[in-house]
Amino acid sequence: MLHYKSKLKIPQFFVSIGAGTNQVPLITAAKRLGFNVIGVDRNPCAEGAGLCDLKIQESIENYEEIYQKILEIILFGDIKGVLSRSYGSAVKSACFIANKLNIPLMPYERMDDFISKKRMKSVFEANGLNTPLHIQTDQNNFRKAVSKLSYPCVVKPVTGHAKTGVQRIESKADMQHFLTGNDRKKCPFIIEEFVRGDEIIAAGMIYQHRYILIGITDKKLTPPPYFVDLEHIYPSRYFDLWDRISAIGQRVADAFDIATSPLIMELIVSEGRELSLIEAAPEFGGEFISDVLIPEGTGYNLIQQSIRAVSGLGFRTPVQKRIKASIAVRYITARPGTLASWNEKAARRLPGILHVKLFKKAGSATAFPTTNHDRIGVIIARGKTREAAQAAAARAESALNITLNESESGHNEQ
Repeated sequence: MLHYKSKLKIPQFFVSIGAGTNQVPLITAAKRLGFNVIGVDRNPCAEGAGLCDLKIQESIENYEEIYQKILEIILFGDIKGVLSRSYGSAVKSACFIANKLNIPLMPYERMDDFISKKRMKSVFEANGLNTPLHIQTDQNNFRKAVSKLSYPCVVKPVTGHAKTGVQRIESKADMQHFLTGNDRKKCPFIIEEFVRGDEIIAAGMIYQHRYILIGITDKKLTPPPYFVDLEHIYPSRYFDLWDRISAIGQRVADAFDIATSPLIMELIVSEGRELSLIEAAPEFGGEFISDVLIPEGTGYNLIQQSIRAVSGLGFRTPVQKRIKASIAVRYITARPGTLASWNEKAARRLPGILHVKLFKKAGSATAFPTTNHDRIGVIIARGKTREAAQAAAARAESALNITLNESESGHNEQ
């Protein structure tokens, strides 16, 4: 049902590109702000579709078709904002529609500079941003590329997400095995210098071309050769690098000509405390950072304020460097097997637990994690200190008592 605040006031619409599970925080935030929400999704039964006032059944990648359908169904009312809680093509579609409707976001034509890691790296380098040395190659010219490499190095697809296809290569022999063991002829990839150090995530917001850093988290990863996220911890041990990270965020905003957008940056802090920018994306990001960690850790509702920013409702700048609570987002992994049982209620009852969720159903296959999709669940905990939050999450994982068909799962083996 459309919402009319008075007989004279026309309805105000907000467009969510995507209506699946990940879009629910965006859709609910827009509803709370009084918008009628148009949900775009190929699946008419998507979890967030029932929360929307109007639905467009269309692939989130078909931005021109989405735009035409919006024009067809909105005979009376204004489109005030458009965003996506997803990544890549969905964000590209949001930018296309926003540009057409003169809604502040980033230029649609610049989105491919983010989607292609090769193009992203080129923009970084052209704008003097410190990023690992890299080359682009494929199976047809890898011998020439390999001759220039030093080891270890990191290989990653030119396009992709969730750490799919990303791994560390230790030697020339490992590189040759990587190439011959996979069909890479039609899949160009980046070979990147491996930078030793600690990985951090910077969550921020660009508003009217100005970058605002909101929070920094530490990241814990699986051992080599893969780079699966196991834990995100707020506040970061590198909180003192706030101003330097803010300056990097502003340079990214300028380099990609972003007017208004959330921005996630992945950086490495080397032993000499040098900052190396690995990737950036004009997205909310995953890992429960924008919808749980940031609001719980800083008291700032990033999703709500992003909607306000693009829709002209009045954007509120966050309290800088605020630490409201320490938060740990802990992911659960398992050895190969079949998921048999667990006790979610026992984990949720423990002090400090904010969120517990299993991603798989009973009977689902489990495996050692090689991508983020292999993780089987998540626990989010709060504490007075980083260590207290991490300890609470660890206790909750133990209380889950997850078992496989043949043995207990090997959680977060290091």
